[in-house]
Amino acid sequence: MVGRKSDVNRFIRTGFSRSHRGESDDLLDFDALCPSRRPQPDVPDTGVVLTHYRTRTQACFRFITAWDYPAGFYERLGTHWPTLAFGGTVNGEMGDFGGVLTYHTGEFVNLVRDYGYDYDRRAHGREIRRLLKRWGTFLTDGREWRAQPNAPWDNGSMPTNAHFDGDFWFYFLSRDDMARFQSTYRCTYPQRRVNGTWQRTRVSSPAVSGSTRRVTG
Repeated sequence: MVGRKSDVNRFIRTGFSRSHRGESDDLLDFDALCPSRRPQPDVPDTGVVLTHYRTRTQACFRFITAWDYPAGFYERLGTHWPTLAFGGTVNGEMGDFGGVLTYHTGEFVNLVRDYGYDYDRRAHGREIRRLLKRWGTFLTDGREWRAQPNAPWDNGSMPTNAHFDGDFWFYFLSRDDMARFQSTYRCTYPQRRVNGTWQRTRVSSPAVSGSTRRVTG
């Protein structure tokens, strides 16, 4: 999810619970986040969170559900959380369905498809590429600096204004923002976008206690 820090915080407080003593799983509560007027007993109401990490303006939850994915939960996200944007991938454990879905700028798009006898892989792939391009444009708009931290899922909460994509690129509004991030988290491949093309760059970290440090990828 992507949005203001206060909205991301509220989403996490509302629906995410860490395991307590005697419990083994962290959980994401779909009903608490997006209540349904017509509960369906065969539809998952919670997800078991496998990994999660966040910045000030974005959070990622990787979770599993029993039997099916919570389609209704995704559909209601825009109604209950209109100030946030969402993007995600869905994969059936048995390889029987999958795809991507997004909600941003008031539009929800669900490209999760069953892989039945009439499934068209090429057409589905084209739809997904178009949607991911739109999502990528939204995610990186105005963010001309990026780097890849090592194993960001091990860092938990990272107090920085950065967006990130599925390839673990973190996008920043300024060179200084990226330099501060790199001074705390081990990163590789610092880059700057020049005329629409990403190019390697060197980053000077902001002055700390009167000194300047060099940070390179």
